[in-house]
Amino acid sequence: MKAFIALFALLAAVVIAVNGDAGRSACQDETEVGQTYPHHFDPAKYWLCEELNVAATEVDCPTGLAYMHYLKECIPWASYIWKKPEFPPTVA
Repeated sequence: MKAFIALFALLAAVVIAVNGDAGRSACQDETEVGQTYPHHFDPAKYWLCEELNVAATEVDCPTGLAYMHYLKECIPWASYIWKKPEFPPTVA
């Protein structure tokens, strides 16, 4: 039982350390404002930089759509192809 609890605690720490903000942009560079970036854990979401020095806002694609980061738009799931997400210039 103690081993299970220790393993669970270790796993939780790793998940938090990986990137709690899932690729969220910090929007600290002028080139990021108005841009969208993929959410690293949920393809039906993306990040939108609306204002300089304000972390990006999480946006949901409409029902039945997924965000395709190289097209910079939400597309039908049937057309979605997973690609390794890239990090924005600044990360929150």
